[in-house]
Amino acid sequence: MRSASDENLERIDANIAVCECYNGKVFNMPNNTLKKHFFISFVALIVLLGLVFLASFFTKDIVVFYSLILTSFLSSLVIYLLLASNTRVELKVIKETENLTATLDQFIRLYESAPVPYVMLNSKGEINRPNKAALRFFGMPPEALEGKVIFLLFAKEDLERGNKLFQFYTRNISISNEEIQMVTNGNKLRWVALSIFDMKNSVSGGRTGLASILDITEQKKLAEAKTEFVSLASHQLRTPLATMQWFMDILASGDIGELPAKQKDYIKRLYGVNLEMISLVDTLLNVSRIEIGSLPIDKSPTNVETLAESILTELSAQISMKKIRIEKQYNGFLQNINADPKLLRIVMQNLVSNAVKYTPEGGVVTLSFVESGSKREVVVSDTGFGIPKSDQGLIFTKLFRADNARKLSASQGTGLGLYLVKSIMEALGGSISFVSEENKGSVFTITLSV
Repeated sequence: MRSASDENLERIDANIAVCECYNGKVFNMPNNTLKKHFFISFVALIVLLGLVFLASFFTKDIVVFYSLILTSFLSSLVIYLLLASNTRVELKVIKETENLTATLDQFIRLYESAPVPYVMLNSKGEINRPNKAALRFFGMPPEALEGKVIFLLFAKEDLERGNKLFQFYTRNISISNEEIQMVTNGNKLRWVALSIFDMKNSVSGGRTGLASILDITEQKKLAEAKTEFVSLASHQLRTPLATMQWFMDILASGDIGELPAKQKDYIKRLYGVNLEMISLVDTLLNVSRIEIGSLPIDKSPTNVETLAESILTELSAQISMKKIRIEKQYNGFLQNINADPKLLRIVMQNLVSNAVKYTPEGGVVTLSFVESGSKREVVVSDTGFGIPKSDQGLIFTKLFRADNARKLSASQGTGLGLYLVKSIMEALGGSISFVSEENKGSVFTITLSV
């Protein structure tokens, strides 16, 4: 099914073709075209009158004679009007073509002087007609850049991804804001957000693409510096928090003296807050490690059922307090898979914790394992508040929280959990998906790599 944008692009191509067709042809039409048409009509009138004069030798009927004269004048007038009408159509075409040509010239000037690098691509992905910003970005003259395949200008570590993007391009699959490293003059690497728009040429039958190359190198450096700072700060915070937890354990145990009931209550509250702080710091550390690319992955035989049971034990107090019913559908599956148990536990703990947190009292949380052929899945479903449809596209975005989650007064969250879950699953070679309906619940499915 063709989109409106495809039809607009085809109309633009057709208009450009009209401009090229009339350029140098219709514009050369003489200014005295109307005079020529009048002269042709006049000659036609003389010829007709001559024929009438000859006819007068064969007829003596005065009515017929004058009728022939009137017919000659009318025929001449019709000839003139037809020629003049055709001329007006041609003049209108000239005017419209002039407007199209002016629009085309303006488009070309905007394309050439745009601050964003743009290049045209043929069906093979070869560059042609780079604008000035593209020449500055690559640091090459036009003759050196034209003819190069844009998908081969990526960094070595991104060439495989470049081949995937080329497959997208050849299959008319949209490419929008793909962050990737490109090689410029002198083998310098620059981070870019690459977008390619498909343009079909309905006149020539060919196909071209318009690629925009937005340089985001500085933004990437800034984001990396922020990530490194968060990682350093989180690492420095974790040690004193762990020390505080150790001292509170000693105070609560009574080994150095029994505390009054009121002081024990305060120690218990401090202990809970400190655990939340440690959990937050651990999350920040894991996020920063993933973004820097230093997250260690250590796969080994893993029993997923054991992980699930330890998570449910950890959350047992919240589950009991909200009277949530836990349904287990392990089916004896996933008892010996190759995975990183620590990272997989983080993923499952986030999903189960969210299910418990966002399910009202008396609700149901279900853990299911699926093992069929090469498919290995863990499914966490609930009868909770669900995710609004308008928020579902952003649910895995860093620091994002759905509107209904923010409005829950008792709900605490950072907006990092699902972002961390998705990042870990991608690092493990798996994936995560979900379906959700507001006020009915959500189903999250993690697919494990075999």
